[in-house]
Amino acid sequence: MIQVGKVIEILDSNRARVLMQKHAACGECGACQHGQENMSLKIIASNEVKAQVGDRVEVNLETQNVLGAAFIAYVIPLIALLIGIGGGSFLLKKIGFKEHVETYAMIIGFFLTATTYTVIRLKERSFKKNKKYMPIISKIVEE
Repeated sequence: MIQVGKVIEILDSNRARVLMQKHAACGECGACQHGQENMSLKIIASNEVKAQVGDRVEVNLETQNVLGAAFIAYVIPLIALLIGIGGGSFLLKKIGFKEHVETYAMIIGFFLTATTYTVIRLKERSFKKNKKYMPIISKIVEE
């Protein structure tokens, strides 16, 4: 996935902060709660082409890496929720619970989901350090 942005800050010799414009379809999602009002996004990208502040640049992030990050952020917690509810219900029935099994299973599911998000949050630094998930400034675009 290649997008164009503008370098707004040089962080160090290998990284820069880039102001990106979100796609038009992005504003309709509402997931980030910005909607159409805030269609810009600041990202940190690997600055292999040595772009300077004010340069318009192409930023590349491999589609498979975007999908991998989305899988980590959304699918793994969903799986934890389903395992918590299904497995919790099964285990509670197995050990003899007869009342409020669904409620306890739901609590177990929410607990596993929260635990999963906590683990993801704790590992966020290692994800940020991993160049696999970092956008790359691939070239400086002429005006």
